[in-house]
Amino acid sequence: MRILYLINYAGKAGTEKYVQNLVEAFKEKDECHLCYNIAGELSENLGKQGIPLFQLEMKNPFDLTAAKKLATYCKDHQIDVIHAQYPRENYIALLSKMFYSKVKVVYTCHLTLPTNKAWFYANKLMTPKNHHIISVCKEGRDIMVSNGVDPKKISVIYNGVIPNDNCIKNTQLKAELGLAYDTKLLTILARYAPMKGLDFLVDVISELRQLTDIPFAVAIAGDGELYDAIADRIRSAGLGDTIFQLGYRTDSNTILNGSDIYLNTSRDQEALSFAILEAMNAGLPVVATNVGGNADLVLGHDMTCGAITEFGDVEGFANALRDLLEDGKKRAAYSETAREKIRRVFDLNTLIEDVYKTY
Repeated sequence: MRILYLINYAGKAGTEKYVQNLVEAFKEKDECHLCYNIAGELSENLGKQGIPLFQLEMKNPFDLTAAKKLATYCKDHQIDVIHAQYPRENYIALLSKMFYSKVKVVYTCHLTLPTNKAWFYANKLMTPKNHHIISVCKEGRDIMVSNGVDPKKISVIYNGVIPNDNCIKNTQLKAELGLAYDTKLLTILARYAPMKGLDFLVDVISELRQLTDIPFAVAIAGDGELYDAIADRIRSAGLGDTIFQLGYRTDSNTILNGSDIYLNTSRDQEALSFAILEAMNAGLPVVATNVGGNADLVLGHDMTCGAITEFGDVEGFANALRDLLEDGKKRAAYSETAREKIRRVFDLNTLIEDVYKTY
């Protein structure tokens, strides 16, 4: 089978990790291609692995010029399946079928955003032409249906990671930050973008300091346009000795294996977080906002490995953290449940099998 993965920005976020996981799983037995508009870490990594790359300008979801060029590439390389990420890429892939009809178009929705009437009717018109549609969480499926997509076209196929049964805890990050061994370390891996709610996080930690005497610190790993604004907010709140900004890091395993609790403070646009999956795989209990697939991860499948609160509920989020900080037995129980949940529900091998069946 010849599969072309279509993505606008080939960067370093969760969707790019999703694509890379699939390419690396299929490339030995199938011919995989990557088509992208803006180059980044994903295109660099796959290019180094010898994956054929095709850079294609995609100005908007109805870019006929892009659709024609995509169709020509698919015809020249006898592509069987286009696997599109996000609505723009999906529409362009569907339009390309006007010029090369043999290709199937599979679309994965990584969004949990309601849209307007224009998108509703566009979905009604376009998505029946999809071979199949994948949602990475239940809320994403429900929102797609409300956005005009036929539910019979949609399957929920959860993101996944390779289960790690040999997590080795370390103190490297605590030592790097100059923290005492008994300090509880709360970690978040997130871009400094509005939807990640890092301003809310600062408010939560300010509240938490008033609620507990347990020594704790917070580490934020990531970069983005709001980095300096969040730094100013941390200083203004007097939390410079509590919240540490690590910047962009590539050693997420070291960070997670050196942490005690994982946080997700997203405001919106969260589907099924790879960062939460990796944290669960490291045996971390999770406190997260009730956004996208967070509840699927933390509370779903009759296996609880943390707490879910509403975005903006500073007191509720802070109290959930205090509960975990002060209850070592609960942390240990959630830790074991998190690992078991990865093995049972969010195993990457299940994702790979289910996506291939979809093709």
